[in-house]
Order: sequence, then structure tokens, then C-alpha cells
Amino acid sequence: MVRNAIRLFTVEEANSLLGLIAPMLNELCEYSVRQEMLEEQLEEIMEEVREDYRAALKPGWEELQIELENNTNCVNNLTMELGKLGIEVDEPTLGVVNFSSLRGIETVFLSYKLGESHVKHWHHLDEQYECRRKMERELDIITQ
Repeated sequence: MVRNAIRLFTVEEANSLLGLIAPMLNELCEYSVRQEMLEEQLEEIMEEVREDYRAALKPGWEELQIELENNTNCVNNLTMELGKLGIEVDEPTLGVVNFSSLRGIETVFLSYKLGESHVKHWHHLDEQYECRRKMERELDIITQ
């Protein structure tokens, strides 16, 4: 998880950004899934090379490396764009992002997953996406 955010969001502020970030999250998901696939393919090729150096002469592996590098750059650029908005990427392949907020006096993350209609979950800073809780009352989170 990349931690860039320093801004504190209300639920309303987080929800107001969803229209802007949804296209970025769609792209981030696609590139992140593609990156995992490319990394697996490249690892398989590297295993072959370790066993038989002549496998390095196979066509296509250099193009695969270039494609992975370009894909990684796209993931990094999208993550940085979200970070500039104060949003932290939690699970890029699922389109999960966090907005820093306050719950009482505690700093927490408001959690949004691509496809949800609005921000309705939160979790502690030291927890992952799987631990997120549904907001029982919006009064638990700052509103101003």
C-alpha cells in the first residue's frame, strides 16, 4: 500500500471525489491485474533461463520486459495522481482506496471499493481492506 495522504476527509468530501477518481481506479485495476500477469509470465521465463541459459534466446521475452516496465509506469503514475488528491491506494487490483479521516479523536481510513455507490466503510490505519467495517453512524466520522 502506498501512503501519500495527509489530508483529512469528511464522508461528503470523499463521496464528492468518486466521479473524478472512478475512471482512474478503472485504469489502475486494469493495469494492476495486467502487471501481475506480466510478472508471472516473466518469472516463468526467468526460471527457464536459470535452468537453461539458451532460453534467453527465445523471442519475446525482451518485449515482455518492456511491456512490464511501461505497465508499471502507468500503475505508478495513477497511484501518484490519486496521492496528489490525498487518496491512498490500498488494493489496486480491486480498486480499493482510502481517505484519511477522523473517528472521534482517532485517525482512520474511509474505505471505498470501485463499483460501490458511495463511501460506506472505514478501518483503522494498521488494518487492511479485509478488516473494513460498515459505518453504523456517519456521526462517528468527521462531518465538517
